[in-house]
Amino acid sequence: MSRAPNPPDNPADTIAELERRLSALDQERAALVARLESLRRRSAEAPTPPQTAAFVATGPVTKDSPTSEKLTLFRRLFRGRDDVYPRRWESTRTGRSGYQPACKNEWVPGLCSKPKTKCADCAQREFLPV
Repeated sequence: MSRAPNPPDNPADTIAELERRLSALDQERAALVARLESLRRRSAEAPTPPQTAAFVATGPVTKDSPTSEKLTLFRRLFRGRDDVYPRRWESTRTGRSGYQPACKNEWVPGLCSKPKTKCADCAQREFLPV
């Protein structure tokens, strides 16, 4: 046998309870907004920590410096991946160009199945380190 549903609550009591809950939520929201604004003002007034240099130069690098010093400076300023480097390509047919990871097995007979298989889908792909 199924039980009879509970009789509906008095709508006036339900309305009064929902209004009390909404009032409490409005007060809580106002308190949270005031606290957030206070924290934002305090963080805007706080002094920022001094910035430290990313690298320390041993001397000025000029256009006359050896290539090794220029590369060292470049690698310090622009840190990237060491396990792979990009190789530029250009399509003579469409004129499109771009970069892709350099592959040790690219165009090697028996290992590379270009142009049938895209490099991204190749199981024999082996990146060249920098």
